[in-house]
Amino acid sequence: MKPLPRGKSLTILFLLPSIALLAVFNLAPFLYAVWLSFTNLNLRLPSGSGKFIGLDNYRHLLDSGEFANSLLLTILFVIVVVSLEFLIGLTLALLLNRDFMGKRFVIPLVSVPMMIAPICVGLMWRIALNYEFGVTTWLMDVLGVGFGDALLGSKATALPTLMAIDIWQWTPFMFLIMIAGLHGLPKEPYEAARVDGASRVQMFFRLTLPLLKPLIIIALLLRVIDAFRTFDQVLILTGGGPGNNTELLSMFAYRINFNIWDLGYGSSVILVIFYIILVIIALFYNSFQKGTS
Repeated sequence: MKPLPRGKSLTILFLLPSIALLAVFNLAPFLYAVWLSFTNLNLRLPSGSGKFIGLDNYRHLLDSGEFANSLLLTILFVIVVVSLEFLIGLTLALLLNRDFMGKRFVIPLVSVPMMIAPICVGLMWRIALNYEFGVTTWLMDVLGVGFGDALLGSKATALPTLMAIDIWQWTPFMFLIMIAGLHGLPKEPYEAARVDGASRVQMFFRLTLPLLKPLIIIALLLRVIDAFRTFDQVLILTGGGPGNNTELLSMFAYRINFNIWDLGYGSSVILVIFYIILVIIALFYNSFQKGTS
């Protein structure tokens, strides 16, 4: 076996501290969670001593109606918010992808919600949506579209309200990626299309969308992963309620681990979420490979 060149040896040597830190702070907790998922560790029950029970936690998870409800709610939440964020963000990017007075102020203004920490967004909307003194509730009453109950306290409106808040915060993310992609598109294909008499609609569907496809896939992947693990706003605004009508998977995992303290079962929940996200990443990666090939 040939020795490594001096340059490569030094590179590996300098990378070793980072690799060690990643192993300690990422790999070790992950492996510990895998082990816990095969035990009955429960800090509230004397019988939950951490005994090895095999796949019982996973069997219980598959039979759990609560987990199925959280999974369906999460899938619905992700599909709705990511689709609308993409459509609104792309529409805004197309509208603002031109020179006009005040453009340098409009784009930063549109981007403000994305710059606010999710926990602060939750606190801000919790005050704004307060049934007694919230400014949003007052404004809806003035416009004559008030509800007979608090938006976050009703089973019919709690989840749509969370979706609307997520769309408000993260549409700017899609907008910034789309407008950056539009700025980077080559001009020659559009000039040739205009010479051939193509309309704006034809150029959009036959030029803009195909050229933006790799960027769109990446933007959708990032937002799907982030939306799939939405937690801060749910915890602050509804806590998973009313009932379990807004208990997304992240909130379900939090309740099992830190309210019930069933760490064995909770670890299996976290790992299943991890596996689902891995599948999503693989699907998007395959789409990206096809889009760039």
